[in-house]
Amino acid sequence: MKNFELYYGEAFRSVLKAVNPFKKKVIKTEAKVHQFINVHALNILKANAYIMEFNEFKRHIEIINKGAVWADQDFKSINHFYNPTKKKGLYGHGNALKLTQKYYKIVIDSFKENDIEKSMFYLGAAVHIIQDLTIPQHVNIRLLDNHRQYENFVKTAYDKVKDFGTLDKPIVFDEIEDFVRFNTKVALRIYKQFKKIKDDNLRFYKTTRCSLPLAQRTTAGCLIMFLRKVNSIDLK
Repeated sequence: MKNFELYYGEAFRSVLKAVNPFKKKVIKTEAKVHQFINVHALNILKANAYIMEFNEFKRHIEIINKGAVWADQDFKSINHFYNPTKKKGLYGHGNALKLTQKYYKIVIDSFKENDIEKSMFYLGAAVHIIQDLTIPQHVNIRLLDNHRQYENFVKTAYDKVKDFGTLDKPIVFDEIEDFVRFNTKVALRIYKQFKKIKDDNLRFYKTTRCSLPLAQRTTAGCLIMFLRKVNSIDLK
């Protein structure tokens, strides 16, 4: 069964490569949402008196956003799924927990080597996944459950609806894995709460009103966690 799962994963990836030019057009729009979340995460830091953190990441927001854009290129997003109950991602592929751990290790190792640009780049990639995991479809692993329709709704509405922004305090944990587990569990609760609403736009609105602020607050929390970690590291 494991060999079949690996074969299935390889076959699925080969199909995706055939539609890569179209996917690149989609990524360009989706990247704006992640950049929106990152900028609002900085606003959260400032509004909640994390001034040192705000100033530090404001200096690096451009490279953080580059990492966030890169995280979706060449179908890397196929590994941005994780179900906290089954502890798996999409069938035949890796999962968001392992990929986030991989990226965050690069973040810390690069910082230790005084390669700040690389560290910030991969931090952007790591928080991109944390943000994806606030989307119910990334957690209940149901690609055909209005996934594209929901993402299209977010892309057209994220910067127009006041309810989607927040300045509530950051959600902070000690380890990157805690953000993955927290967001996925909340995303499942969001899905269960609104799944019976038949009107797509109303269901998408209510879902986004919960998930997008969650993405902003946990992104801010990730940034705080990172600085707390590296403040104890002696640079080479």
